[in-house]
Amino acid sequence: MEVTNEIKAICSELLERYKKSIEDSGHVASGGLVNNATYQVMVNGSWLEVSFNLEEHWKYLENGTRPHFPPINAIEQWISVKQIVPRPYNGKVPTTRQLAFLIARGISKNGTKPTKLLQTTINNSDDLIAKLIDALANQLQEEIQEEINKEEI
Repeated sequence: MEVTNEIKAICSELLERYKKSIEDSGHVASGGLVNNATYQVMVNGSWLEVSFNLEEHWKYLENGTRPHFPPINAIEQWISVKQIVPRPYNGKVPTTRQLAFLIARGISKNGTKPTKLLQTTINNSDDLIAKLIDALANQLQEEIQEEINKEEI
């Protein structure tokens, strides 16, 4: 069985839905997760495997994190990319580094919440899964018919 353009289009649409859910939920900072996301479709014997190639931090967005103290530099970079303007805290406006520390301290106490954006996208894509099953069934039916026609000759 080969991966047809129809199957590729269905998988591409699933990835686009995931990327849109990231954008719609406001979880785009540098855009790397959305802009660098790709998919791969492979047929291995009787298996069809669809995988998304995503930047490493997708799993932290998806599953959240346990309480930990993240690197201050990474949070400073995130603040810069998101163009976050600090609000006064205890009557003073914190510097970017101070704001990063406050955010890191919050993460060290609470972790980060899971978004489950990928799981939700998949759960809400029954229409695409049905299209994929139909495309595979049609392709399999054509291949079986070709085999029958070969045997008749």
